[in-house]
Amino acid sequence: MDPASLADRIFMPSDSETEQFCKSCLAEMLDIDENEILPSTTFASLGLDSAAAVHFVLETEQRIGIELYPGVTHDYPTVAEFAAYLGRRVGTS
Repeated sequence: MDPASLADRIFMPSDSETEQFCKSCLAEMLDIDENEILPSTTFASLGLDSAAAVHFVLETEQRIGIELYPGVTHDYPTVAEFAAYLGRRVGTS
């Protein structure tokens, strides 16, 4: 799927949709059940070191077609915070 069309499809997603998207990406990347990931789950508690966090950010960029900065998971350290940031970015891209 073209990343731009995906960004168009999820334009202005709800917080829960964006959280679900993040949980799905993380679960796939970490090979865990997405039900193990709560909105309050921190990336650190999932074992994401800086290299894994950058990989997650790059994967997210590819899936939604917008550019993020490498330290975004440090500034928004929980799934809910990252998802809220991502929702704002998708809505303004």
